[in-house]
This record gives sequence, C-alpha cells and structure tokens, in this order.
Amino acid sequence: MPKISVVIPTLNEEKYLSSCLESFRKQSFTDFEIIISDGGSTDKTTEIAKRYTKNIIVHPNSNVCLARDLGTRAARGTIVVGADADTLYPKNHLELIYQHFQQDPKVVAVVGGGKVVDGTWISKKYWEIAYFIIYIIYRLTDFILYAPAFDMSFRKDLFLKMEGYNVNLDFGGDELDVLAKLKKTKGRLIFEDRLHPLTSGRRYKVGFFTFLFKHALIYYWLGYFSGKIFGKSLIKAKPVR
Repeated sequence: MPKISVVIPTLNEEKYLSSCLESFRKQSFTDFEIIISDGGSTDKTTEIAKRYTKNIIVHPNSNVCLARDLGTRAARGTIVVGADADTLYPKNHLELIYQHFQQDPKVVAVVGGGKVVDGTWISKKYWEIAYFIIYIIYRLTDFILYAPAFDMSFRKDLFLKMEGYNVNLDFGGDELDVLAKLKKTKGRLIFEDRLHPLTSGRRYKVGFFTFLFKHALIYYWLGYFSGKIFGKSLIKAKPVR
C-alpha cells in the first residue's frame, strides 16, 4: 500500500496535465500513487492520464468538491495530497510533506502556499504578498488563515471521520470548508513555507480586476457562503481554461 495518495481533479486539462504528472514522476519520495478524478472531460485529458496512472475515476457533471471527495475515498494511502492539473510540483514536495507526518503523529494536515507563473505581474505580486502574510500570521499565532487546495494534505482516516468534502459546495468548498474542518480536530496543522508549487496564471486571462470581482468575489466567496447557508451551490462557477 502506498504511503501517499495524490488526488488530482480534472476537467478538460489536456494543455496542462502532462506537465503536472511529469513533475510527480520526478519526485524524490516515490512511495505514492496518483488518482485522477475526472468530471467528464471531452478532450484528451483521460488519454493523457492513462500514460501515468491506472487510477482514473470518471464522474460527469460533478463539481470540484465531489471530484476531490471521490478521489480521496478511493485513495489507498494514509496521507492524501491535494493537487491541481495546472500546477508543477518541485521534486521534494512529497518528501517535505511526509516528513512532517512521520516526525509527529499529532500532525493532521500540512499545507503551504504557491507561486503564480505565466500570469500578470500584479497577480504574481498579489499572491506573493498574500502567502507571506499568511505565513507571518501562522508563525506569530499558529493560526492558518488560508490554504489552497492544490497544496493541502491530510490524514485520510481522520478526514473521512469528519464526513470528507461537502459535495454540495463548489469553489471554496475544497479549501475554506476543508480547512475549517481540520481546525476542529485536536491535532496539529502545519504551514510549511518551503512548499511552493508553481501554479498557472490562466485565471487572470480575464484581467486581474475582473478576476477579483467575478471569479473571486462572486464565484468563490459568494458561491461558498450561499452554499453553506442554503445547503447547496446556487452559483455555478465557470473555470477559466
């Protein structure tokens, strides 16, 4: 049984997926499996995935929370590492994560930040400052303000005891809701500042301020809180491809 299961949700990711999977192929830590949880891609996403893993789950018309939840439940590893198809992972990514879980049995989650590549200068600077602030707050208070789903890892058994992902939520549910659940445990949450995968800046093709208003404010924040209030996602997010 692998020690780590890397879960990657996908939907029409043929432009990015092979680069992501190649970065995992080069990892210094090798005792892991990759699970592709696909939402019904109509391009070559699953064809590309088959070159790297046999663990492919297809579930058409699902949201990102359901995709991650199905992947997590199918995982054989005791540690689940969240990842994104448009993100590249340094060769020591899994090794750093595993070290924390191995050294301290009280650790229930390990999260980090990320660096935006091929995006606008303002988007790169925005996230650079944001993750720096998040790290400083963690160092001063031991409180994790935010963690991206593409750099969030946790113990599978503990997370499933908390019912896993809320599949009624969409964007934000795989980050804000998950982090809130993990904080309710009695274990330790670690923010590892050496974890900084390189994620695509494609989201900012619409323009930085359009992204902030439409995708961040409406799709992410308003979509998340309305979903929590009404018990289902009322705002259907439209990811930028």
